[in-house]
Amino acid sequence: MFTALAAALVLAPAPIRVMSFNVLVGGTKFQPLSQTVKAVEAARADVVGVQEPGENLAEIAKGLGWNHSAKASVVTRFEIVEDWKVDGNRWGGAKVRLPDGSHVLVYNDHFNPYPYGPYEVRDGKAKTPEEAKQVEADAGRVAQMGRVLANLAARRDRTLPVVFTGDFNTPSHLDWVEATRERTFGMTVAWPVTRMAEEAGFRDGYRDVHPDPKAKPGYTWSPGYPVGTLDPKDVMDRIDFVVYRGALRPTGAWVVGETGPVTDIAVDPWPSDHRAVVVEFVRTKEGR
Repeated sequence: MFTALAAALVLAPAPIRVMSFNVLVGGTKFQPLSQTVKAVEAARADVVGVQEPGENLAEIAKGLGWNHSAKASVVTRFEIVEDWKVDGNRWGGAKVRLPDGSHVLVYNDHFNPYPYGPYEVRDGKAKTPEEAKQVEADAGRVAQMGRVLANLAARRDRTLPVVFTGDFNTPSHLDWVEATRERTFGMTVAWPVTRMAEEAGFRDGYRDVHPDPKAKPGYTWSPGYPVGTLDPKDVMDRIDFVVYRGALRPTGAWVVGETGPVTDIAVDPWPSDHRAVVVEFVRTKEGR
């Protein structure tokens, strides 16, 4: 029995940590690029979807000693066996080979920032949930999510485990709910971009681990820019995501940012106007 147990432990795939990180215009606006690298290291990430890398994606990968895909704007310690662009969107996807020889598809994107739904609600321009949802279509974010999902649906290897990282520039339909009405302007909104992902079989890694949005809001927008410089009218929200589909199960999820009440993993000084999110997964069945 001991031998069988020991063999099972040896053969069990290692957990995978996936991070979504908007580094802010190349990662050097407020701090040297080494702070961006330090944040990834502190998160103990294995795969990072990077938004706003500017010309520094290769430098981030170099600082980590990792591989990178310019088409997907992804850096990873794993081997990238294929990458591709999603037509009409900023980036696309990559297929990575894990140390045990299995594969995971990694998508990454940065959706249009304006008009931003919570600001439209705050400013009285979107007065109903339906008007708030219409903002997402007007901004192009619904179409951007649709193109990612269509790209994945057309792939022959679409049944592989998939992680999708991104600055979606929209809240989650899991967060603007009855329990949080006091901080969402009294409005509950089934924000369509995250609903679309859910309807395509994706789950929200952070919200699976922390299902109560009132107790764990997980705000990634914003620590301020620079950190601590906040517009008193700004709207805090969770707009950076790691969503997943297939043979994966999240076992931990953390907000990475400046020292403070929202942050689980602190890096000071924090280099970006977004906090990052990292989710740890274990695989639940074989996927090659």
